[in-house]
Amino acid sequence: MQRASAVGFGKPAPCATYQGLYLRGTVKEVTALFRAVDGGSSCARINDGRHQFGGSVIGVIAGDPDVYGRVYLGRREGEASSLR
Repeated sequence: MQRASAVGFGKPAPCATYQGLYLRGTVKEVTALFRAVDGGSSCARINDGRHQFGGSVIGVIAGDPDVYGRVYLGRREGEASSLR
């Protein structure tokens, strides 16, 4: 991880010992949305070039505490959206 502009936690993946970690930031020179299930040792991108889900205006990110893989994104303008 090189940079994080928003970080949140959610329900752990099945059989995981750590909470899900969600971030908007830069990993290996790629700025995107990521999820880590191993305490942050490795991250998987959860958006792509066509599906930016708010892009650079994401100011808040949080994982659902009850549903693994569901993440909530808050835009700087105060709007919210859900990604699952």
